[in-house]
Order: sequence, then C-alpha cells, then structure tokens
Amino acid sequence: MKKIFILFCAIMCTQCNGQNKEANSIKNQLKHFNNQQHRLEFKEEKLFYNNQHVKLDQNMAYYEAIFGKDYLVNDRGRIIDYKNLPISMNKGIDDQVDNIRIELYYYNQEMLNHKSDNETWGFPPKILGNDYILIDGVPLNKDTDIEIFNKILAKTKKRTFTQKFEGVPAVEREYLSIESPLENIHISFGELSNLDFIMYSDGATTSD
Repeated sequence: MKKIFILFCAIMCTQCNGQNKEANSIKNQLKHFNNQQHRLEFKEEKLFYNNQHVKLDQNMAYYEAIFGKDYLVNDRGRIIDYKNLPISMNKGIDDQVDNIRIELYYYNQEMLNHKSDNETWGFPPKILGNDYILIDGVPLNKDTDIEIFNKILAKTKKRTFTQKFEGVPAVEREYLSIESPLENIHISFGELSNLDFIMYSDGATTSD
C-alpha cells in the first residue's frame, strides 16, 4: 500500500512539474510578445496589429494608415507584399483586400531543393524571427506544435483548429458573424518549419 502511495505521489509530481513548465513557457512567450515591435494578434477571429483592429474588405488607404506604405505591388497590382512586416495581402476584383497572409517562415525553391538533398541549412525566417503571434491569448510561431497549441486552446475554453480537407497540410477554423458571414483563420504547415503561414480571409477567392 505504501509503495502504491509513493508511486501515486511521483505521478502527481511529474504532472505538476509538466504543467508548471508549460505555464512558465507560455508566460515567457507572452513577455516576449509584449516587447515585440510588431504585435499581431487574433481575438475571436478579429485581427489586431499593435492593438489596432484590422478589418478585411477595405481599400489600401485604410491599410496604409495601419501598416504604413513600405510595400511592393505585384501580380498586376493584386498582391501587396510588405517589406518591413511579415504580411502580404490579396486584392479582389473590387480593389479591396479580401485576405491577409502572415508569414511565419519564408523560403524559396532553392531552400526546398537543399532540403530534398538531405542537407541542413540555417535559413532565417523572413521577418518574424522568433517572435510570436497570439491567437486567443495563446502564443504561436513557426516552431509551434499545432497539437499542443490546440490542447492549450481547449484548456482555456477557446475553439481549436481542425483539418478541413483530407490530405491538406493545414488546419482551419471558421467564424460566423452578422458583420461578416464567413471569416476564417487558416494555418498552413511548413516544409522547413512546423508552421508556414496564417491566412486571414473573408471566404472570397484567395491567392498565394
């Protein structure tokens, strides 16, 4: 009986240590996030940049007032690619932005070719580095394990991300509201990192 009690105590201590380690890790990540120059955060499917609400379906003057004007325009003026932020945006036929893509890790075809040759290359992320994005108060970056991330969301009573299409290396969750019939956050898995990018969309046609 004494041995069983000791074993039970050991198990409980192990679980407590694991929970404390997780709590301390999140606490440190939140501290890092609060000190970042660029703070991107989702709260109930609404995007915020440095505490400013960022809406979809607006013209470029709106986004320039929030993100600035340090961007390139390509693909016949449809793709807006910021140089100082990990952000690109797609304009629809009405000339309004219908999705915002947040790059967690940027790589080109040369990097993928190296990966296929089983070589290790220390390519840095585009902008974010080791910075974090918050989704419902839970930190996330390119190295995040989505299963652990979902478990933390579930503990805080927040909606988790699920695989929408079979065989697609991504997870998603949708949000229905009166203001916007269908907004969704799509998280794509990476080839050189756990996660690649987050797509914030109004459900309209999107572009990479």
